[in-house]
Amino acid sequence: MTVHSHSDANGETGASAQRMNGLRRRWLKPEVAHDVIAALLLMAVVAILFAFGAPTDDAFSWPDAPRHALNGAFVLDLLRDHPIHDPTSYAYNYYARYPALTILFYPPLFYVVLAVFYGVLGVSQQSALCAEFACYIALAFGTYRLARFWLTPVAACGAAILLAASPEVAYWGRQVMLEIPAFALVAWSAAFFMHYLRGAKVAHLYVSGFLFVLAVYTKTTSAFMAPVYLIALIQYRGLAPFREWRIVAAGFLSVLMLAPLAALTLKYGQQNMHSIAGIPESPASRLSLAGWLWYARQLPSQMGYVALAAALLGIGIVIAKRGHPRSLSLLFWWFVIGYIFFSAIALKEARHDIFLLLPLSIIAIFGISRLLGRSPPLEIAAIALVTVSTLVLTLVAHPVQYVSGYDPVADYVAGAAPPNSNIVFSGYRDGAFIFAMRAREKRRDISIVRADKLLLNIAIRRERFVEDKNLNAHEIGHILDTLGIRYVVAQSGFWTDLPSMNQLELLLNGPHFRRLRRFPMHANYHAQEKELVVYQNLDKVASGRIRIQINVPTIGRAINGVVGSP
Repeated sequence: MTVHSHSDANGETGASAQRMNGLRRRWLKPEVAHDVIAALLLMAVVAILFAFGAPTDDAFSWPDAPRHALNGAFVLDLLRDHPIHDPTSYAYNYYARYPALTILFYPPLFYVVLAVFYGVLGVSQQSALCAEFACYIALAFGTYRLARFWLTPVAACGAAILLAASPEVAYWGRQVMLEIPAFALVAWSAAFFMHYLRGAKVAHLYVSGFLFVLAVYTKTTSAFMAPVYLIALIQYRGLAPFREWRIVAAGFLSVLMLAPLAALTLKYGQQNMHSIAGIPESPASRLSLAGWLWYARQLPSQMGYVALAAALLGIGIVIAKRGHPRSLSLLFWWFVIGYIFFSAIALKEARHDIFLLLPLSIIAIFGISRLLGRSPPLEIAAIALVTVSTLVLTLVAHPVQYVSGYDPVADYVAGAAPPNSNIVFSGYRDGAFIFAMRAREKRRDISIVRADKLLLNIAIRRERFVEDKNLNAHEIGHILDTLGIRYVVAQSGFWTDLPSMNQLELLLNGPHFRRLRRFPMHANYHAQEKELVVYQNLDKVASGRIRIQINVPTIGRAINGVVGSP
């Protein structure tokens, strides 16, 4: 009996050893080891970029960034409060309390991701940046996995570092923006698509389609990849795939899943559609040669001259057919169709074509590998030169712009305002202040009212449309008292060339208000605001639940909400 037990013990020990040996063999495979090393290196590069340049403590610059952060807070609050009985009124009241909400103006997926991070880490800019950090790493490693279809592990890692370190990617990746989360999904979608093209199961195509849909639900311009996939599929496999019902079903499911987003865009995204159709402040008309060359002229600043020179070298080698894998056509169509797509949009901003930097980064390293591949030390040295110089250029010459000072203002107001206070904010970066107030969890009883929404009709930015209501100081004072405004936080001299805004500043410096404190603002560029001033209303003001109507030209309607005590 004892011998039998000893035999079983030996058998179990042998089986455990075999399992451990099997695990070791799998993990010690060269491909897995390369992936682990690449992942660690890419994480280190992204961590360096964040450590030396990601603004924190409610220091924003780009107006959309705090709005994206606030949208995530709304999703978290919506999930916590679950207002099943009347979600529309809940959203309207939330906007009335925090009038920087843009939840329906943009696709919603990234805000769900933010809500998850907020739920674990709390609502703050730092938590939002943690979400961006995760997406940034996902983009870098997705680029590496995609580049592996054409490059060695070392070269593919170089291509991923080159993209991650490029000035344009690093600029928007260290802010709470949608570009990098959508870009990461596009990169992984393309990687699974290439798996399918290289003979993998149709399940990879389904995964690619699903990730593509998620990318569009993060940023709608990701849709440019649809014709890229279609052309690459035909070029690589002909028309045979379209006779297979599973592939047709994958395309149909993708279109079906995008239908709700299309409906939301048609209903609430009129301004986005206007950006495509035509806007007066576009830097170059799409009907002109300058309009079609505009994004090409941005490439030196987006990639850096060294990286761009490497990309041009790679393009030259591909054209000369010095080693041209057939599936490299995916990168070709990615760039060409993407360039046409973004150039055709009337509103031109350098961040819009950020997706085009991925094929250029891979082509840049591809060219170096084809040129120096017979001498690995030279190849590695050249890749290191391009990537490190790009990283140094980004860290030194392309810092993320920020305006700081909103954090102490929010702390001061949160400490001074009595329960259920209503506060007016008058300034350019209203989103930064509003998000800072929402991040003060213990003061969610405070409601913020935007001065520009009270005194003007304005759509997104002043350059597009602004209409003054021509109110005098007495009328403005009556409105503030009726709305129960106890404090005003104002940027000195903000839009005082407009009559109503000028009257507001006169009112604040008159006998009805007391100046409590000035807060200096700090920026790493020439920002328009130099200080914020906190004023206290000396009049008797209304209290309790107060209804307010806010005109929102962005979605083409007025919103009726409630501010004040619940």
